[in-house]
Order: sequence, then structure tokens, then C-alpha cells
Amino acid sequence: MIAIATSVRDGAGLDRVGQAALSGRSGSLAVGLVVVGLWLTPGFAAAGDALQVTNARVPASDEVGIDLPLVMTIRNDATEADAILRVRCPFANFSEKHTVDRGEGAPAMRAVKSIPIPENKTIELKRDGYHVMLLQTRQKLVDGETFTCAVVFQKAGTKETEVQVSRTP
Repeated sequence: MIAIATSVRDGAGLDRVGQAALSGRSGSLAVGLVVVGLWLTPGFAAAGDALQVTNARVPASDEVGIDLPLVMTIRNDATEADAILRVRCPFANFSEKHTVDRGEGAPAMRAVKSIPIPENKTIELKRDGYHVMLLQTRQKLVDGETFTCAVVFQKAGTKETEVQVSRTP
């Protein structure tokens, strides 16, 4: 939300709820700026609010310095596709976005530049498809713990996401 402060020199005061009662040229300018601010703000907020990250989880581990998959559910209610660009978690040094290729041999994991999030769809990031690998964990991860990770999207921006540590990812 954009807040605008103005000074009114025509003697206008405050109404009962504490809002400036504006009139004259400075009032028109302020109203114009508020309208522009309200016009810009919802579009930005709507893009971010149209995308929800839920059910984010990582497996529990007694080891430090290992790589673990981060899985989650993402719902994109926007009319445009989006993409995961990066993920930052406090318990891992790095992260990579991965997919699993199923060619002629055994399935193979490979890094990808981004993970596509189609418009008006819900997708599941899971071990045998698109997922995020958290590399070089910094601590043991105990079943039941929660952490906040930042998931950065191309259009929706950064979403702070609660990640549950679970024995059954």
C-alpha cells in the first residue's frame, strides 16, 4: 500500500475518522496519486497472491553435509505461467532445481535452470519428477521440526514457506 502525505493550505481540516478532507488543487493531486497507487498496487499483489506454496517438506536426517530433496505443492491461480528460480533454506548451503529423466536406462536426475509452474494448475514437486535438492545440509534435521525457506518465483517474487521435517517425505 502507498501512503501519501500532503499539506493543505486552503484551511481544510480533519474529518471524524482522522482522514484529511482535501479540496482545491493539492487535494486533486493527492487523490490522483492515491488512485495511481491503488491502480498499481493490486496488480502486483494479485500476481503474488495467486500463487500458493503448501505441504513443503524435507526428510529427517541424522547426518550433516548431505543432499536432501525438498518437495512441495504449488497452486498457480494466475492467468500466466510462472517458474521457480531459486530456493534458500537456512539448513542447507546450496540448492539446485532438478528433474528426473527417464530415458532408455535407469532414471537419472539432472539440474534445470527453472521449474515451470503452469497457469491455473496445481503441481506437486516430488522425488521422481521436478523437485529442489538442498545441498550440503548444515545440521541434523529432526522429525517434527519446521523451518522457513524462501522460494523465489519469476513473476510472483519471493514466498516465505514453512518447511516441515518428516520421516515420511
